[in-house]
Amino acid sequence: METWTRYRRASPPLRELGLACLGAGEQEGVLPPVSRRTLSCHALVVVSQGTGWLNYAGKNVPVTAPSLIWIFPGVEHGYGPGTSGWREHWVLFAGASARAFEELGCFSRGRPLVTLQGEGGMLVRFADLRHALAVEGPRGDLDSSVAAQQIIVGAALQGRQVSAGAAEATLARLRELAYLPLGAGQQAARLGFTPQGLREIVQAAAGVGPKEFVLQLRISRAQSLLADTDYPIGRVARLTGYDDGAYFSRLFSQRVGLSPSHFRLQHRRSGGGGPLK
Repeated sequence: METWTRYRRASPPLRELGLACLGAGEQEGVLPPVSRRTLSCHALVVVSQGTGWLNYAGKNVPVTAPSLIWIFPGVEHGYGPGTSGWREHWVLFAGASARAFEELGCFSRGRPLVTLQGEGGMLVRFADLRHALAVEGPRGDLDSSVAAQQIIVGAALQGRQVSAGAAEATLARLRELAYLPLGAGQQAARLGFTPQGLREIVQAAAGVGPKEFVLQLRISRAQSLLADTDYPIGRVARLTGYDDGAYFSRLFSQRVGLSPSHFRLQHRRSGGGGPLK
């Protein structure tokens, strides 16, 4: 692997409103350790070969490839390879969207070291990022931002600690139950899980808990029904899992920013009136 390092000045619009890539690199061997460092930005380090160690917020843990290390601003940390060396790939990023990625479950402050299921194409994405960082001007700012976001999302997907097949099967079954008037505990029981067990597998697979996962499905279906049919609001509520139409209307208004009737006025397709296709 060719060693390379590139840094980039943060584009103000991306830093203030989106996500700016501040630099990236790849290197391998018996590298000098990082000791007692504190960054003002986020960092992601992918260890694709070898072993080493991580000291994060005063705790020492071993690192075995393939693994990734999430580093947060303001947290003292250190890391480095063992006596045989390792291969690492890193990216620095900052911006308002970093908080959104955290809230969507891409990374967690309580879990700085994650064992990967495989590199899953991330190394190809680092090659794309290297190319983007070499491009000057706004085009390079945008391309490097997109490449960095692809690495972040790819790392999050590879770091989930559940079987992809089992997780998708659980999500598929939860989708089937989503529109029935069942509470979270009832849904878990129908699927053969404890509430905590279902929360863990859905959180790992989808980045949100079961309650939010089902709520997003229900609101999306309600929007489609309101736009595509003439069904009364009460019927739309029942078809999306709510026996109480008034509660549904309040919940819909909170999530969408419009009442069901106002949403229908804005998005109603002319010539409609039949059931959702």
